[in-house]
Amino acid sequence: MSTSLAAIRVGARTESEPAIAADVLDEHGLTAPAGSQSLGIMLAELLTGPAPHGERVGLTWTTSARLTRADRARVRTVVTRVAHDGLDRHVEVVDEAGRVRESGVETWQTATRPNPITALDFCGIEWATDLQSRLHRDEAFTSSVSTWDGTIGLRSGAREVHLRIYKGQVIDVTRRSLLGATFTFEARPETWVELILGADDDFMRRALRGEFSSAGNGYEYLRLTRPLHTIMHHARAMAQEVPA
Repeated sequence: MSTSLAAIRVGARTESEPAIAADVLDEHGLTAPAGSQSLGIMLAELLTGPAPHGERVGLTWTTSARLTRADRARVRTVVTRVAHDGLDRHVEVVDEAGRVRESGVETWQTATRPNPITALDFCGIEWATDLQSRLHRDEAFTSSVSTWDGTIGLRSGAREVHLRIYKGQVIDVTRRSLLGATFTFEARPETWVELILGADDDFMRRALRGEFSSAGNGYEYLRLTRPLHTIMHHARAMAQEVPA
């Protein structure tokens, strides 16, 4: 990653060169028990390095097929959230066949304050408020929900925001609505990055592939697929307006 914390933003990616796990550990004088989950974690640390000016204060890790010392793998990372006190980074350990063998989310606390960007703070209150303003000016959206009365929840990881909709307008933006969401659109933080910052607007294709999930009223979720696509379209437009 860049040595300048100010330059780090959501969507920043790194990818290491492929390396045999045993060689990397031996180079640093380290060992890991056979079959241990710590092997993948150690390899990820050694091939990516720390966030600049940061201390890792949290790590969640999952394994689909445990890495072995004989495996040749590379490590990919993407920053999924930048806040005033640090950042979250998604990490994947990928084998030669392109399979994600192990993955995790690192939380870094930083001594130097990063620069959060509202348009990239998915499911944040300010982000959703900016969406609200855009949706009010979109006649296609207001028409598509003109007779709908309910609340759409948008969730990225543990963060959730609610859009209260009545007579074609988003009348309220809140972290949690009083009666809860009619349904909640859910995606992993790294999926939000791909969805909003990807080269193509492929929301519908990803939806058909089952990359998203929903909680609550499944019928209303399916019925409002088009308005949801419009919401994502505006979220992409907001992100594209951020200076490089």
